[in-house]
Amino acid sequence: MSGHICFSVRENCENLLDSYGEICVRCNACGRFDESTKHQCHLDVLKRQLAEEESFRDWSDGMEELQRKNKAANIEYMKNKIKKVEEILAKEGERWI
Repeated sequence: MSGHICFSVRENCENLLDSYGEICVRCNACGRFDESTKHQCHLDVLKRQLAEEESFRDWSDGMEELQRKNKAANIEYMKNKIKKVEEILAKEGERWI
């Protein structure tokens, strides 16, 4: 018999799309499990979510215009967030050189 242990999300959860703000999905984007890989994990999550947003094609009848507007805003937000996390990673890399 095996068990499954669930963690609630941390206050600083960076992966609300997957966790729904409830259950930790152990992505480590917040650094809960390994602070040293926090930013790389966050970047991986953002890039995967960006790809999902960009590939969305399941438009609802009568709502497509609004959905397209929302998806465009999500994509812009994620690209900006990715850029910020990449800048943090670049600075961290400079510290190790």
